[in-house]
Amino acid sequence: MDSRLEFNQKLLILLNEMRDAGESFLIDYIKRSFAEQQRMYDQGLSKCDGINKLSWHNYGRAVDIYFQDKGDLIDPIKGWEYWHQRWEELGGHPEISWDRGHFEG
Repeated sequence: MDSRLEFNQKLLILLNEMRDAGESFLIDYIKRSFAEQQRMYDQGLSKCDGINKLSWHNYGRAVDIYFQDKGDLIDPIKGWEYWHQRWEELGGHPEISWDRGHFEG
């Protein structure tokens, strides 16, 4: 994806498809400041430190999506592989195996 605008447009397509499929999802962490990214790195929650290695979140071109049922986090009904494959079809980057809820592009 070439821009933040295109990322947002593709994200809306994905989220609408998730909603239509009956998924109950939460979105989190779309845009992060460099300081916030460094805090995430320091806590071991990211492999990008926000200084030497930037995250797509720093550019507003990544989102963390979680799925829930009765307040508990669950795997998506259609599965992680399905939604990441769909994201790639829309032009997004492949799944990061250690961060399944992360979608970037």
